[in-house]
Amino acid sequence: MEEFIRENSPGCALDLGCGTGTSSLALALAGWQVTGVDFSRVAIRIATQKAKNANVEVNFRTLDVLHLPSSVFSPPWNLVLDVGCFHSLGSSEKAVYLDQLSRLLVSGGTWLLYGFFKQKGEAGPGLIPDDLMTARLSLIKRQDGMDRMTRPSAWFWFQKG
Repeated sequence: MEEFIRENSPGCALDLGCGTGTSSLALALAGWQVTGVDFSRVAIRIATQKAKNANVEVNFRTLDVLHLPSSVFSPPWNLVLDVGCFHSLGSSEKAVYLDQLSRLLVSGGTWLLYGFFKQKGEAGPGLIPDDLMTARLSLIKRQDGMDRMTRPSAWFWFQKG
C-alpha cells in the first residue's frame, strides 16, 4: 500500500473491512479523504479513537460491505481499498461484492486488494484464481508475497476502465 500512496495523488478512498483503521489512517495521513467501513462496532470504535489520537479525520462507519447504503456510493471513489476482507467472503458473497465495485469506483479508479491464497477445495478464508475472474476491472499490477503465517499472498491493483 505504501507504494500506491507514493505513486498516486490523494483523492477519495473507501476502505472496505477497515478493521481498527490502520490502513485508513495511513491514507488520511497521506492526504486522502477516507471513509472506512467495517461490520464490527468494536473495531470502528477503536479506529475512531486511533484517528482522534492521531488528530486525523476519517469517516468510520459500522456497515456490512455487502449491503452498503446508496449514500456510500457517492461520491464515487478514486480508491477502494481492501486488506483482508474480500478473501474472507464466501463465493456468493464475493459475487455481490464485485458487483458493487463498478458503482463505487470512478472511471480510472483503483481497487487495491490484498489477500492470501488457499488451495482449491480448501475450507476457510482465502483467494482462489476464479474469485477474481468476474471482476469487471483491468488488472494493472500484481505483487506476490507471503503473509505473516507464511501463506502465499498478493497485492492486486485493478483499475476501472
